[in-house]
Amino acid sequence: MFGHWRLRTRLIVTYVSLILLGFAGLSLLAGSQISAGAVEDFERSLEAQAELVARNLREPVEHFVEGEASFAAVETAVTELANGRNLQITLIDLDGFAWLSSDEAVGNVNLAQDPEVQAVLNRSTTPVFDTRSDGQNVDRVYTAVPITEDGHLISIVRVAAPASATASVINQRYLALAAGVLGLTGLAVVAALWLAASFTRPLEGLQASAMKLAAGDLSQRVTISRQDELGQLGQTFNHMAEQVEAMLLEQKAFASNAAHELRTPLTTIRLRSEALREGNLDEAIAHQYIAEIDDEVARLGRLVNDLIHLSRFDSGRAEVGNELIDPVRLGRSLCQQMGQTAAAKQIHLNFEAPNQLPPIQANQSHLRIVLQNLLDNALKYTLVGGQVTWRLVLEDGYLRSEIQDSGIGLAAEDLSRLFERFYRADKAHTRATGGTGLGLPLARSIVEFYNGRIQIHSDGLGQGTTVTVWWPIVPQA
Repeated sequence: MFGHWRLRTRLIVTYVSLILLGFAGLSLLAGSQISAGAVEDFERSLEAQAELVARNLREPVEHFVEGEASFAAVETAVTELANGRNLQITLIDLDGFAWLSSDEAVGNVNLAQDPEVQAVLNRSTTPVFDTRSDGQNVDRVYTAVPITEDGHLISIVRVAAPASATASVINQRYLALAAGVLGLTGLAVVAALWLAASFTRPLEGLQASAMKLAAGDLSQRVTISRQDELGQLGQTFNHMAEQVEAMLLEQKAFASNAAHELRTPLTTIRLRSEALREGNLDEAIAHQYIAEIDDEVARLGRLVNDLIHLSRFDSGRAEVGNELIDPVRLGRSLCQQMGQTAAAKQIHLNFEAPNQLPPIQANQSHLRIVLQNLLDNALKYTLVGGQVTWRLVLEDGYLRSEIQDSGIGLAAEDLSRLFERFYRADKAHTRATGGTGLGLPLARSIVEFYNGRIQIHSDGLGQGTTVTVWWPIVPQA
């Protein structure tokens, strides 16, 4: 049931419940101390009143003992003090007999055995308090103090107050504690509401933005107004939204570019095949059309293969190769393979590498795709009579492959976009070079799949291009 409550409700209930449980526990622990403190305060108050009564009665009692005042005068003083302070006042002689009391129920009885009277008769300096029922079955708290003259005990005054007064003091303190608990609980509720709102309001805004994003509003972002964990969550959401928007835009661009790249060769094939089917072409034109159809089919094949490879690396379905490959031998093989292309354009192709380098671990097909694409690009975009140099060296646990050409170079605005799919810096010669626009994105996907790095540098148009790949070396046993 608790799990179906809203987060704000759960926060408030939990916070207030903890506050109430804490106050309840504190009240239970403080209960005995409150009671003891109230009793102690009441006894101190009763002691102070008894001493005050003794001081007020000392002169009348002294005069009565000396025969200078009547019994009625003492009785009047006792009655006034008893009525004014709501106390039961009893005067006791040195033998323990009560000789005057504000309560008619107290007769001329011996009270010497009562604890409070006995303490005074024994010259105790510490007053004794005793709670017991009187003749009317009313619980009272009794204490007694001496009345002295020149250090001599002339009488004892005993005072009694209803024990219910103690309970009244305790109840008042409990009421004060309860009022404090209720007040603090009210403040705790307000604080819980504010705290819950500070948590849930950003989450509700985040939820609303997420729903709009899911509905297709890719521009949806949350406003960041705090630097705590919820602010970090909002920043993470905005970053995710940016990534989703970029990914979907990239997918749309990819679909559009793929459709265009597929449509162009298919259109060429359809037009050439229709012309051949009509049979009105001379033999030279027919052979040319057949060759063009072969070229476009080959181009389609390369495009499909590149798309398949990209899809595998993007989805994580590609498998890491475990072959140990000699980079020098592979480099010489690729240079020999590309030698005819270089010779046809009178490009001087140089391969510089030590006689021996540590092996690298990869799928040979993956490594060939990377290096062949980069070498092929260098030859495509180097003008007739130019130069391409390929160097292999060791560098900090990596095999560094650097292919440098003297070709057409790259503009600064093109460098950051070279790894976008179907992007071509030299759009004017796209059809002539026969590229698919997927070579560099595929090369980067493979290199990063093997925890390597790839970097492209050019000083500008007409300044040539250098492509550097760092491929991890297999640790030597």
